[in-house]
Amino acid sequence: MTLAEQVVIVKDGDISEYQPKRRSWPWAVAALLLALLFLAQSAYFFRVELAARLPGLKPVLAGYCRILKCTVPLPQKTDLIGIESSEIEADPKHENQINLNALLRNRAPFAQAFPSLELTLNDSQDKLLARRVFSPADYLPPQENVAAGILPNHELNLRLHLYTDDLRPVGYRLVLFYPGT
Repeated sequence: MTLAEQVVIVKDGDISEYQPKRRSWPWAVAALLLALLFLAQSAYFFRVELAARLPGLKPVLAGYCRILKCTVPLPQKTDLIGIESSEIEADPKHENQINLNALLRNRAPFAQAFPSLELTLNDSQDKLLARRVFSPADYLPPQENVAAGILPNHELNLRLHLYTDDLRPVGYRLVLFYPGT
């Protein structure tokens, strides 16, 4: 028997008999579950940005975080918050005391966490005399709510009275930052 004699010709109508049944619904369910998992993971990792840009989602994200034991903190974007002006002046009423005046501005369209401030006092050769970090609790007036953060497009005037012993600072640097970032 030749090869040509061994080949069986199948008509188009009979093809369905030789194909296995396709089950596509398990793949559709798996794809849907993976898409939901992707959305949940994205909401977790981008929860701060989502809450800042879409404030209506913050309660939903907070509920989601209660389940996952996480928090939805305020954003900490140092490029959108800055020191507009600052000055140090000697206190005429008290010897060895200086007053630090500063103006912080949040340029973001959303509320941000209050930053920490680092004050460095220098001598006439620009050498370090003293350095201190002020947390928001150290510099905020009593009427400010730390948990609410600095409001969008808002300014905050600061005034700190600092005892300098006999340091006699000539210059200073004031820097804002967020610890741990």
